[in-house]
Amino acid sequence: MRLRHTLALAMLPLAQQAWADDYAYASVRGQFESREAQPGNPLRMRDSTRLFEHAELRWQLDAPLQNALRGTFTARHDRDGGSTIRINELSLERPLGGGFLTAGKKVMSWDVGYAFRPLDVVQQEDRRALNPVTLEGVPMLAWESFGEDSAMTVVLSNPGHGRADQPRDDGSLALRLYRHRGERDEYAVLRLSRRNGTEAGASFSHVLNEGVELHASLLWQQRHEEWQRQRWQPAGRGAKALAGFTWTTESQFSVLGEAWVDRSAVSGQERNLLLRAAQHWDTVDVSADVLYQPQNGGRIGTMSISWKQGPWLLSASWRHYGGAAGALTRSVAVATIERGF
Repeated sequence: MRLRHTLALAMLPLAQQAWADDYAYASVRGQFESREAQPGNPLRMRDSTRLFEHAELRWQLDAPLQNALRGTFTARHDRDGGSTIRINELSLERPLGGGFLTAGKKVMSWDVGYAFRPLDVVQQEDRRALNPVTLEGVPMLAWESFGEDSAMTVVLSNPGHGRADQPRDDGSLALRLYRHRGERDEYAVLRLSRRNGTEAGASFSHVLNEGVELHASLLWQQRHEEWQRQRWQPAGRGAKALAGFTWTTESQFSVLGEAWVDRSAVSGQERNLLLRAAQHWDTVDVSADVLYQPQNGGRIGTMSISWKQGPWLLSASWRHYGGAAGALTRSVAVATIERGF
């Protein structure tokens, strides 16, 4: 993939999106999920299955006066009852002060890690989800500017919310700076919120050669909370940190290793080690990874395969939980079929 700076450079075209052509894209998906409960688990959970259909519509419409309207709408029907229609993204974007202003609801994921992202302070995406559906954006006012080798983003997320039930829904003000230097991408983040006070962090991704990349992130928190007894509990100053590497061959075989600490995680799951191997062919991706939690001996193994041909996408994932990580669930299997239009 040559390598993560490719992702960073991909940010630059985002500056042009506000003036891109109109477009629309739709997809439909059917997904089956099966969960095998651990026998004798303390919550008396039982084996369960779920089948749902999911439809998505993405669109952009250029509006007068250099404005652009963007939206992502989804509809979902669960076979065991219940249907939802959701506005995942809906935003107005227009040039302002040498950058462009975004007002509305938008997906904004940050940082360089694969499985864990300490600097993802706005979107707070679950990076370990199996066959995830479309992300739901965050209500925000944002201003972004892009230079040839730099970018700056200011985000007022969830305006007026203050402290919400979940950290992702908190009102906050965040600043992100990006700079590209040689073979390295550098990021710095500052966030202010009622729950965490001041948060400050930095990350980088450095390409050593054609096949090897190193990355790391560190976030310091004035205050943090831990999830205990089904609620968030104050726990003093906090920190999140990650270090990792990727190694990719010309034949598109890759190995990724990451280690991270998350002091806001459930007790015993703060420290994690991940090793992942993947192979890409023209239309097929195969991967396997193992997550190990040294504090409690928890082990989570995952295997995935996907095939994409034209508008069709077939994918399947299987995850097994061992040790303390398997106290409630023994395994999860997910199969997806999707078609785009």
